[in-house]
Amino acid sequence: MQQSPVIVVNTSKQRESGHKAQMSNIAAGKTVADVVRTCLGPRAMLKMLLDPMGGITLTNDGFAILRECEVAHPAAKSMIELSRTQDDEVGDGTTSVIILAGEMLAISAPFLERKIHPVIILRGFQKALEDAQVILRSIAKRVDTNDREQMLSLIKSAIGTKFVSRWNDLMCNLALTAVQTVVRRSDDSEFISADISASNKASGSAAADADLANKPATSGDATADAAASVAAGASAVSAPTATGAAVTSIEASASSAPDVDVREVDIKRFVRIEKVPGGEIEESRVLDGVMINKDVVHPKMRRHIENPRIILLDCPLEYKKGESQTNIEISREGDWSRVLEIEEEQVKAMCDKITALKPDLVITEKGVSDLAQHYLVKHNITALRRMRKTDNNRIARATGAKIVTSVDELKEQDVGTGCGLFSIEKIGDEYFTFLTKCKEPKACTILLRGPGKDTLNEIDRNLQDAMCVARNVLFNPYLCPGGGATEMALSVQLAQRAKSDIPGVEQWPYAGVAEALEVIPRTLIQNGGGNAMRVLTELRAKHANGLTTWGVDGEKGVPADMNEYGVWEPLAVKLQTIKTAIDSASLLLRVDDIVSGTSKKQ
Repeated sequence: MQQSPVIVVNTSKQRESGHKAQMSNIAAGKTVADVVRTCLGPRAMLKMLLDPMGGITLTNDGFAILRECEVAHPAAKSMIELSRTQDDEVGDGTTSVIILAGEMLAISAPFLERKIHPVIILRGFQKALEDAQVILRSIAKRVDTNDREQMLSLIKSAIGTKFVSRWNDLMCNLALTAVQTVVRRSDDSEFISADISASNKASGSAAADADLANKPATSGDATADAAASVAAGASAVSAPTATGAAVTSIEASASSAPDVDVREVDIKRFVRIEKVPGGEIEESRVLDGVMINKDVVHPKMRRHIENPRIILLDCPLEYKKGESQTNIEISREGDWSRVLEIEEEQVKAMCDKITALKPDLVITEKGVSDLAQHYLVKHNITALRRMRKTDNNRIARATGAKIVTSVDELKEQDVGTGCGLFSIEKIGDEYFTFLTKCKEPKACTILLRGPGKDTLNEIDRNLQDAMCVARNVLFNPYLCPGGGATEMALSVQLAQRAKSDIPGVEQWPYAGVAEALEVIPRTLIQNGGGNAMRVLTELRAKHANGLTTWGVDGEKGVPADMNEYGVWEPLAVKLQTIKTAIDSASLLLRVDDIVSGTSKKQ
């Protein structure tokens, strides 16, 4: 009697298990990496993507490309999440992370073919990762964040691979000025106490980091430094390097002491990039204040005020009828006109409370009724209505005004006097409000002009990267040589350690990581049109002799010394790149069974 097979897992679902699943994951990872491989380096190609809505994305930013790709394979999805993490954490290196992770998967394929257990491969990977972080810190050099030239050359190497590299100097200046505007140092004590409340209210992913950095700062003890380094995403980095630096040179630490007191650099909330199509790219600039796409509510209001007194409101200047929905039965004609009078009196009372402070400019997030406009015009006060919450926060940061939620609570200290000029200009066919010439703006707007929407979007993405790079360096002022030099140095030193220090089977995957790291310089050479084998051999020889700053000149695809070529990258970006790449490869290698939700027929 023959027994029928027992079916446990639903057979109509797609299922891959064991070796086949691992191979399919590796293939998916490699495919994703191949998509963005040509987007690395100064000779990077652009990708053109059409989204379902019919919009076009033109970019060579790894994250922007993968965000638009629709993938079905679970491993490929997880790879795309990687670049998102990288983009949120450090803002740069999104392409390299994908390429590295893809390569890590590719080199582990032969080990799986030889039936080496994934756990052993992972152990090798983890060891290599730990050693790589140590090597990285040893080749990093400190940078003085107050030296504008050094910072500019750093941002230049971040933008050099991007579409805007033609307007390199302009863009670097924009990014650096913007970041230096919104930096909060720990000695801005009056800002910190005021802003804790603001950052609690405001949401956004950055708020958590900002809070971490803000709250302890008032106590000004060691926890504040710790929090700052956590906010920088570099808690592990700053401690050992800082103590080492202190031992080696007391003078150096004295001169560069203000480096670590950076509390918060919140690009997301306080740097607004306003894209206005038309004009020349050269006309782009950073405003020392805020710019908003609004016009005044009443044609008779002033459109040009010097040193305005500004009040920011978060309440409507109109009759509140919504709150106590009362039904009034009116029997006499006089009562009806009395009801209308009450409305008018309420609005007048509101306006009187505002005019008592003699402001020149009232900005509210809600509406302003016709009657309120009339009273305000009578007192020669300009009003703007329906302001976005984020814009209002930015104006508060720039002008020193406080946002008040009810007219009854207005006090003299809520009035902002930090702004030098309020004006309304017409750019293209829209009216824009400018609040400029601010004394100590802690928020700013970057005004971008350019030929078309696609170009502006790409410039916007590149500027975000540039600002993130500047921010990372302010938090963690160490640089590594760029142009594939860092990866090459890691590769050579890990390969040497694999032979001498790592026993048993683990040295295979350990050396594999060393081999995989070469993918970055190799891709740079290929994109620059060089001879990959020859240049890599030259580089290996240089690094074996301890010249850790030699990398690839991405323009020509030949070896170059980064000290002369001048391409440096923040340590934070490199650490994050290698960590993310190895961790994700480890994650995907652990998978030995894939059950898809889709059925076989599809």
